[in-house]
Formats: sequence, C-alpha cells, structure tokens
Amino acid sequence: MTNAWNHPDLIAAEALTHLEDSLVIGALCARDVTGQYTNQEMQIGDTYRIRTNPDFEAKEFTGTGPTTKQAIRDSTRPFKIEKILDVTVQITAKEKALDIDSFSEQVARPAIYRLAEKCDRYIGTKILEAAGQYASSSLFETPGDIALARKAATLQQLQPGGRFCLVNTDLEAALLGQDFFYQANIRGNDNALALREGFMARTLGMDFFSSINFPELDATAGTCTSQTNNGAGANNLIGMSTLTVDATSGTAKVGDRIRIAGVRRPLIVKTQANATATSIDLVDPITEIIPDNAAVSIIGSGESLSLKGAIFDSRSIGLAMPPLGKPSDKPSSVVSSNGYSIRIVQGYDMDTKQETMSMDLMIGAGAIDPRRITLLSGY
Repeated sequence: MTNAWNHPDLIAAEALTHLEDSLVIGALCARDVTGQYTNQEMQIGDTYRIRTNPDFEAKEFTGTGPTTKQAIRDSTRPFKIEKILDVTVQITAKEKALDIDSFSEQVARPAIYRLAEKCDRYIGTKILEAAGQYASSSLFETPGDIALARKAATLQQLQPGGRFCLVNTDLEAALLGQDFFYQANIRGNDNALALREGFMARTLGMDFFSSINFPELDATAGTCTSQTNNGAGANNLIGMSTLTVDATSGTAKVGDRIRIAGVRRPLIVKTQANATATSIDLVDPITEIIPDNAAVSIIGSGESLSLKGAIFDSRSIGLAMPPLGKPSDKPSSVVSSNGYSIRIVQGYDMDTKQETMSMDLMIGAGAIDPRRITLLSGY
C-alpha cells in the first residue's frame, strides 16, 4: 500500500504491534487494573485504591467456650495514572510518500522502541515497592542459592505455578556463564537453547527473563535488632502502619526490609529509626498476624546490597494504559489491545512550517500486592 500517511489507523495498528512486542517488564504485569473503577476518560493524577486480601489466624476449637472473633482487617494500595509518554517526529514529503512497511521501518518502529524502553523503565521502578527481599553473597552462583531465593518467594505465598524471575543484564551474564544453567545433561533442551541462543527458559519453577531497563538500587542495610511488643493485643494489628517493638539496638534505615521471627513476609521501613526507638514506621500496613516477643532483624544487616533481580508473578504489578482522547481538528487514530493503547496524531507545526506525527500513550503502574514480590540483592 502506498501513501501510508493518509491512513493513521494503519500506522497506529502497526505501532501497537511493535509496542506489545517490545515490552519486557510490561508483558509480565496484570493489565487493565483500573477497568473496574470507571469507563470514563482518565486523566494524569487519577488515583484508585486496590484492596489486598486480609489475613487470619486459624485457632483450634476445643468444644467448650466461645470462639475467638477476628476482625476483617485488610489494607489497600494506591494506583495512580502518572504519565503521558510521547515521541513527536517531523515528517517530510519523503516520509509521506512511503508505504506502510517502509514507514513502519523508518519512522514508527524506532520511535515505538524508545517508547517501550521508557515504559519498561517506569514500570520497573514499581518493583522497588516489593515487601520481600533475598540477599546473598553468592547470588545465583549455584542451584542451591536459586532454591533459597525460591524459598523466600514461597514464604511470601507467591504461588509456584506462574512465577517470573526477572534479572538485570549483569545477573543474566552470570547465570549464562554457569554450567548448571546451560549443560544439556542437566536441563535438557532448555540448556541447549541457553548455550546456543542465550535463552534462559524455565528453572526451578520460574520463567527467567532479563531486561536492560531493570531498576538500579544500591544501599547499605541497617543493623536494627529488637523484638515485637504487642502490648496486650493493642499493637501490631493487621492494617496498622507502625511496628511497635522493645527498645532497638542499631538503626533501621529507610527502605530496609524487616524480618520478624514466625512471620512469612518482611515489612518495609518508611522513616529511619535510631537506637532505643520503640516504634518503626512502615511503608505498607501490616498484613498478617504478628506474634508477641518475636525477634526483629534487618535482611542483609550491615551489608552493601546491590539489586540484581526480582521474583514475582502476573498479579504482582499492575499496569494501565487508558486510551487517550482523539483531537477533533486533526487526523488521528487510537488503538487498544491486550491492555495496551497508543494514539497517533498528525499535525502541523506553525513555528517550523513542518508536518508532524505524534505517537503517545498514557500509563500508570504500581505494585498490586508488594507481598508477592521478592527482590534479589547481592553483596
């Protein structure tokens, strides 16, 4: 077909295909998570609350006496439409004369790759909201270490059926350099593919992916130790955003993951707590039963931690790309599919006296349930 410029709907459809094919982190998310709230056109700054499941304690009934009634305490997470990402290109008579295949190759595809890269980089920052963390001095250097990371995810009730292990390029290179990861007599065809194609495939119940846009995070963990103080049942309840403890030793730094004995999932420190503090502010509310007088410590205590990857599933991170409106005075097309959406708008720049094409999308992302994400940190 000639003169693709006169068919913005074809350009938009082609662009959406390239966008969907180019996303790595975005493809691992739950999509259209705002659809339950509204069918109206969304705006930057629209915020919704996503509810997480409550937790209860199973008690034995002895046959006498009343049962112990437990309140239904749950917590919610904010989900916000945050950005419009745009690539606007100046179009000359040469580009206007191209057919759809040539226009896609020379204009649309390079622009969409940059949009996809920006999307993945933005979505990747939401991985940092994870509640879980596994820290190791020999991260993924042995199958045993991968198994321990998997165990950490299991303790956070991450279901084994559809787990992803997303790693950065450094950890990918380290994995592909390990014999246990590519020897065919250990993993069969997956190993042959890993050696021949650099394809990581599935290991220990996790589908492995890598992304150049995985977020970077280097930090030295705090050294806080203490024990919980439930205060006759008045403190440390599900839904509370403060962990009450006995006087602490050492410091709990912002972003530290707190490990509590007898509790499956870590908690995240919101504000620094110095020595002798008796309470620690939390990023997310407490979501499970906290035992009294349980030991409190920091994951990776005192170590310089470097984020290398994360384990999660398709319900851990939410992604929304609400359709943008179509301008009434310019040729345009908006296409949506599988939770992705993109808009193509043709225009004319009065300042430069040139025609333009805008490719843009609206996006919001967030951790639906941080308990289902486990960060992988080396030190």
